[in-house]
Amino acid sequence: MKVLVTGATGALGSNLAKRLLAEGHSVFSIRHDESPVDSAKVLGIDDKKTWSRGDVVDETLVKRIISDYDIYLVYHLPALPIVRVGTRTVRPLYDVNLIGTLIILEALKEQTGWGSDVGMVMMSTDKVHGETTYGRQYLETDPLDAMAPYETSKACADMTCRMFQRMGYVKRLSVVRLSNIYGPGDMNPRLIPNTIRKCLRQQPPIIYNGITYLREFTFVEDFVDAMVRVGKFTQQQNGEIAEVFNIGSGETYTQEVVINLVLGSFRGLRSIVEEPPPHTRIEIPYQALNHSEITKHMAWQPKTSFPVGLSKTIEWWKTPPELWN
Repeated sequence: MKVLVTGATGALGSNLAKRLLAEGHSVFSIRHDESPVDSAKVLGIDDKKTWSRGDVVDETLVKRIISDYDIYLVYHLPALPIVRVGTRTVRPLYDVNLIGTLIILEALKEQTGWGSDVGMVMMSTDKVHGETTYGRQYLETDPLDAMAPYETSKACADMTCRMFQRMGYVKRLSVVRLSNIYGPGDMNPRLIPNTIRKCLRQQPPIIYNGITYLREFTFVEDFVDAMVRVGKFTQQQNGEIAEVFNIGSGETYTQEVVINLVLGSFRGLRSIVEEPPPHTRIEIPYQALNHSEITKHMAWQPKTSFPVGLSKTIEWWKTPPELWN
């Protein structure tokens, strides 16, 4: 099967592409920036995919890729996901997260008009719901009440996808809303890779004073397994109302607990406490997803506990010292 995976230089797209390649699918992707190191390169799949140079917001390019390569399914994963980016500049988030999604949808709408029903799985986020009551898990049916730039751009894309499906423009479409995904190949400046890199350099990781936010963490292999199942489910649709599925582990931790768990693998190191940067004050204090819908429809369950997944991630980072040394 020919699959377009957008966002495939990032950790999630690259791990998904690696699984699809292992299953014998032909994977196509778009590369915008050329970096010496990205997730596709460190996971060893850079030369195993067909790359098109350009931008996901280039409508002509996207339509050409889907048409020329006879794409059967699109996993749409590109995003500008780092919260602090949205506190500096907003427009790029909407260009990639919303307009990029709209460009993909328009290309698929054109395919539908020609009688070719290309499927699409769009990656959204748990943050689209905004704040919830402490201890209550988000449901797929909860209203979208995003407030900050990143999650608002993703909420717009989330709703636009479901509108296209409801109007009959795209017949096969699913939306997935994710918790925090971690694991090998994540080169972004997030909590877990940042902490591991510091520890490997024998530098003390930083705990931000007063930040007690709870986050749900799901191992990347469990995420990939869920996405493959959702892709197969989506291909079987024929105009039904677009399904939304939460992907989470049920395991929530504060930043301090996560850092201390990482420190358990590095004897002699201790964390230091600093005042938090301004962007941390606008984050959602509690996030957790109810994933019973994907379990009911596809028998998916997370298999990797957080301590096990964290251990696997630390061991992966030890393997290529040039990435952190």
